[in-house]
Amino acid sequence: MLRFLPLLPLLSLLFSSAACALMPVALPKCPPKRATCIALDLWLPPQFDDVAWLETQLEVANDRLAAIGAGVQVVAIHTLGEELAQIDTVTQRNQLGKLGKQTPLRWFVVRHLADAADPNAVRKGVTWRAGEAVWVIESQTGMRWVLAHELGHVLGLAHSTEAASIMNKKPRVWPPPWQIGFTAREQPVMRRTLMRLVKQKRLALTRPE
Repeated sequence: MLRFLPLLPLLSLLFSSAACALMPVALPKCPPKRATCIALDLWLPPQFDDVAWLETQLEVANDRLAAIGAGVQVVAIHTLGEELAQIDTVTQRNQLGKLGKQTPLRWFVVRHLADAADPNAVRKGVTWRAGEAVWVIESQTGMRWVLAHELGHVLGLAHSTEAASIMNKKPRVWPPPWQIGFTAREQPVMRRTLMRLVKQKRLALTRPE
């Protein structure tokens, strides 16, 4: 019996790797001319197969982050346990923070994300914090701009009343969606926060491929 024990860690690694067939190379990269590329650690629910949705989230985030010369790139992908594939409680949000490490920035995609104050209400995304640690949780039903919006929170922005800001949650008819992003008022805050978080080793950078 003891002779087989050394095989257990290897088998565990093999099954863990097989659990998520999607590889980072299959997803959009940080554009090559960006000065700063934030590394993302992506966690997906079991049987997730909507690669087009992931591509759109990353493409929109990279497009909007161009305003500060930054971008994002997924460097690792993992599969969530079934018990955390649907987030209904604050306890579950905190449990996500125990997975992986603070860097790269963890991006958790879940099937359903309940509001922290009202379990009957749903959220599309949230930036969650515990002490100095921060991670992004997004419902797989989130609109195309949700990751970009949550990255704005990671980089120091609160919700905005500016019509042209992606941090403004209110419905509006003007400006058109393609003109909504990070405004001139928001960009200096984002740059300073990004530099500080990298210096504090709370965000990791990667090179565009």
